[in-house]
Amino acid sequence: MITMQTEQNYKLEVSKVYPVKVDRMYKAWTNSEELAKWWGPEGYTTTVEKMNVKVDGEYKFIMTPPEGESKVLVGRYVEIVPNEKLVFTWKWDDPESQFPETKVTIQYVDQDGSTEVKVTHEQLPSEEAAEGHNQGWSSSLEGSLKAYLA
Repeated sequence: MITMQTEQNYKLEVSKVYPVKVDRMYKAWTNSEELAKWWGPEGYTTTVEKMNVKVDGEYKFIMTPPEGESKVLVGRYVEIVPNEKLVFTWKWDDPESQFPETKVTIQYVDQDGSTEVKVTHEQLPSEEAAEGHNQGWSSSLEGSLKAYLA
């Protein structure tokens, strides 16, 4: 779901339930070796150049689509509650892009041994940016992460 918070501030929310325990899911998001195996939309490969999962720790992911140029994603971790919540900034590292820093919150909700992952991506600059990120997150959750955990 995409909602407009202000004229230039869109929020996107996506969720999915997986048949794995919360600690397993949390590790998939916070361990660099695990994350590199699934991060990104289906078909992408990701190189984790930096991933310091602590408050104010930085990350840098190089995401490469099947065809096309790699995109570099950078940010820092803002809030960490193990097995419950991960909050981080999100910025495309491209000098030609005017894409602003945005904020992502991942919540892990135990559902009798399964885990619901709730992704909230806020401060997106346009409806087009929100739609593009909605497609990316949906492909990541429905395809890449689901396949990785299978």
